[in-house]
Amino acid sequence: MVMEPKKLTVRQWSDVSSEPLSEESVRALHVPARKYRVSVDRYSPGEEVAGGMRAGTCYVLAGHCQIEFGEQVAQFVAGDVAEFPSGSYRLVVSPEAECVAVFAWELPKEFAG
Repeated sequence: MVMEPKKLTVRQWSDVSSEPLSEESVRALHVPARKYRVSVDRYSPGEEVAGGMRAGTCYVLAGHCQIEFGEQVAQFVAGDVAEFPSGSYRLVVSPEAECVAVFAWELPKEFAG
């Protein structure tokens, strides 16, 4: 049996929480804190970043960007919540404004102690 690769999915913050979107409200969803890695990243207008990451969730606090995972490409704007697969990615920030995103990953059991 061949496993389908995990798809990049996008929904709105309002589907997740009735609280205003902020770093604190995102952290409140990922408890206990020792079980999750939550980080805030700020990207400059027009910046491009590529690399690899674990599967997790991205919350876009401000701005907009495009994320590519292989053949999957998605546009994100403030208020979007994306579940993303593990693997290689490329992020391209719109040239008009910086993008601020909060990323959250569940830590492996050996680190979540």
